Amino acid sequence: MNDIIIVGAGTAGCVLAERLTSSGKFRVLLIEAGGKPSSPFVKMPAGFAKLFKSKLDWKFESEPQTAANGRRIFTPRGKMLGGSSNMNAQIHQWCHPADYDEWVAAGATGWGWEDVAPIFRAQECWRGEETNGTRGRSGPMMVSPNVNAHQLSKAFVAAARAAGLGDQPHYNGDAFEGAWLTELAHKDGQRFSAFDAYLKPAMQRANVEVIREAQVLRVEIANGRATGVTVRQAGVEKTFSARGVILAAGAFGSPQVLMLSGIGPAAALKKLGIPVYYDAPEVGENLQDHPMAPVIFLTRGTDTFKKAESPANLLRYLFLKRGMLASNAVEAFAFTRSNGAAATAPDVELILAPFHWNNQGLEAPKVDAVSIGVAVVAPRSRGSLRLRSSNPLDAPLIDFALLTDPEGRDAAATLAGARLARKIATLSPLAEMVDKEFYPGADINDDSELLARLTTQIQTVYHPTSTCRMGADPRSVVDPNLRVRGVDSLWVADASVMPAVPRGHPNAVVAMIAYRAAEMIAAKLTV
Repeated sequence: MNDIIIVGAGTAGCVLAERLTSSGKFRVLLIEAGGKPSSPFVKMPAGFAKLFKSKLDWKFESEPQTAANGRRIFTPRGKMLGGSSNMNAQIHQWCHPADYDEWVAAGATGWGWEDVAPIFRAQECWRGEETNGTRGRSGPMMVSPNVNAHQLSKAFVAAARAAGLGDQPHYNGDAFEGAWLTELAHKDGQRFSAFDAYLKPAMQRANVEVIREAQVLRVEIANGRATGVTVRQAGVEKTFSARGVILAAGAFGSPQVLMLSGIGPAAALKKLGIPVYYDAPEVGENLQDHPMAPVIFLTRGTDTFKKAESPANLLRYLFLKRGMLASNAVEAFAFTRSNGAAATAPDVELILAPFHWNNQGLEAPKVDAVSIGVAVVAPRSRGSLRLRSSNPLDAPLIDFALLTDPEGRDAAATLAGARLARKIATLSPLAEMVDKEFYPGADINDDSELLARLTTQIQTVYHPTSTCRMGADPRSVVDPNLRVRGVDSLWVADASVMPAVPRGHPNAVVAMIAYRAAEMIAAKLTV
């Protein structure tokens, strides 16, 4: 008999499995729909786009987006042990203190900055220079300085600082507005994912079992509590029992499993013929992500990642684990407030990639260029995730509702960010490396025309959150202890519980949530 079943072996599932088995008190079954992270492009830092639409990717696409002229937005999600931590851009970020204080204000008691900052330190092993004791040095998550950063990325940081965005040397645990080279989940020139940090060590223990290529169909519920799950593996349905179940399938998977189990908006479930166990109208609601549109400049006199796969670069990576292929490709960023002092925290991020970002990375660069992605990091727009049908194998209906907030603040922030990106490209030392604007085009200056052009390539930064919102009110899906309302012994612990998407790249935030969830659930199981 298992003590706990964990659904999903992404970042959250890996952390949960390691933390809940470390004491030896509990037996854990971890169930993953994908397989091993077997592709060579998993370990190669610059190779993550090669995994898009592969067998290691769920290959999600959104519903047609009004802001994108009806285009569907491709959204990769890792389908393997380690999940998206094996196919993301490896950026390690605690995000902004205001994020967590806003969570508390929204009803997530106990999740403020002072509560979560110690967990970030405990989890990481910072391999860079000393930061006055603000960083962790002995945790399982290896975090390295960006030693392979391209000269364009360094020039962007210098130019952004010249534009007044701040010159603090570090961001995690120190400064939260400014421009920096990104810190990376790397070890010795290779990706170091949640699979490496947490699940590999946990799998050496006798009290953990990992089942791969098994998709969870529903949570089994009896007498008011979760008693296990039913899965489909190799075409056969099987049911596994446990004292409790944790959903860690992400902002798409966790609400989907809840709804398939009869926990969700009653009217919608009845329409699909799914028996309603508990009417939870906000399951699948509040979907958030960071909308992003690129501003792209042709370069002069410098090689870009257009040449990343040249024989010289391949050999340099294979033998030295250095160079372009050892880069995470998204090498620098800047955070700022589009409306100045009127905001208390950044609402815009500029993301630097030293190459032509072409069709969401699905196509190779066609020109030597530098791309500055303009991302809205405190979006007001809210989307949804709904079931396509009662068939658990059908992908859900994903609607990000990008740039649909009634006040138009997301669109205004996008425009402000694009104009800032243009300004930074005119400042030294980046200006000496830039030739001219390739996209959207320097001749486009009218706000409406510029926004229309930018949105032809709008996408997300692949940070979906908030579809199982945590809060203290009865409509919230989980309470601050991450317990699903209406069912005992059932928890959600992943990005879906965030009351709002944080200002930045949230892989470390997901790990933090799972770490705290393991402590809460272990205490409950011990009683």
